[in-house]
Amino acid sequence: MLHIVKTWQTLSLNSRVTHETNITAVFRDALIAAYVASGRSWFITLEDPITDTTFGTELGRNDLRFYPPNHHGQTLFFTVECKRLRVTTKAGMSSLAEQYVVAGIQRFIDGQYSAGLPCGGMVGYVMDNDMDEAFAAVQTAITSKQTEVRLLQDGLRIPSRVVPNYQWSADTRHKRMDGDFAVHHALLGIAHEMQTQAATREDGDSCDDQLTTRLNNGKTPHAHHQHRAKKGPRCNRKIES
Repeated sequence: MLHIVKTWQTLSLNSRVTHETNITAVFRDALIAAYVASGRSWFITLEDPITDTTFGTELGRNDLRFYPPNHHGQTLFFTVECKRLRVTTKAGMSSLAEQYVVAGIQRFIDGQYSAGLPCGGMVGYVMDNDMDEAFAAVQTAITSKQTEVRLLQDGLRIPSRVVPNYQWSADTRHKRMDGDFAVHHALLGIAHEMQTQAATREDGDSCDDQLTTRLNNGKTPHAHHQHRAKKGPRCNRKIES
């Protein structure tokens, strides 16, 4: 998740790119370029289909799937589901926080995504860049759906321990049929002007490193509720005529 947050801070996104699939496609290219520039060999797929093993029917798609070097037979990967938040429509502002939970987190908890793996990731694109409101709404939605998503006691930690210096991050821990499951969250603001970003300090382990470690030792992160901070970075948004 650290790689995701740091790459977003340097991303220039065309102002006409507003749909989730298009934002994610542009972001995926930037993530790959950042991996190449740093000499790392993780592989990222876009819209990777999930199919029924008996009938071959498509059950869903992973927005982003991160494979480590050598791919481990493609059985070891980190899935990230992306959702838009605070979208302005003709009817007004829609927070979409509930959709973040029921059409995002829930798919991990039901085992549709990342079955047999210890963790996954959620990214929220905050379309109006009101990070405080978006983060509060997501927290409320998670709490209101804690039974459905099988949130463990004290299962919400703010900020995430894998990106501890990013204010709008969190970890949630859930009970699945195949064991405890951790979801790492990061909200990413979309701005309509160019803005210089401060780099995130690398105090925490990147989520891809955390995934490999957890699969080796069978551990998931411990959750402790903390107070959230009020400010955080957003991506650059390039305005083109």
